[in-house]
Amino acid sequence: MGFKFRLVNTAIMATLLSGIMTMFITFINLGWSDSFFSNFFNAWKIALPAAFIIVLIIGQPVQKLTHKILEKTQ
Repeated sequence: MGFKFRLVNTAIMATLLSGIMTMFITFINLGWSDSFFSNFFNAWKIALPAAFIIVLIIGQPVQKLTHKILEKTQ
């Protein structure tokens, strides 16, 4: 897998996962209000860079672990 692919894949995964999780947790913690999207975006701007770095670091080890698990079950 090329480095460019890894970066794009990481960006997509981090954006989607951090966005969905941040929106969900913001809603659970604060409920719906006029300031919902302001609160969401304030939390997301912190979560997105963290998610990008985490996915970049653990992406390949998780893929390798998945291959090992699936090889044992077949």
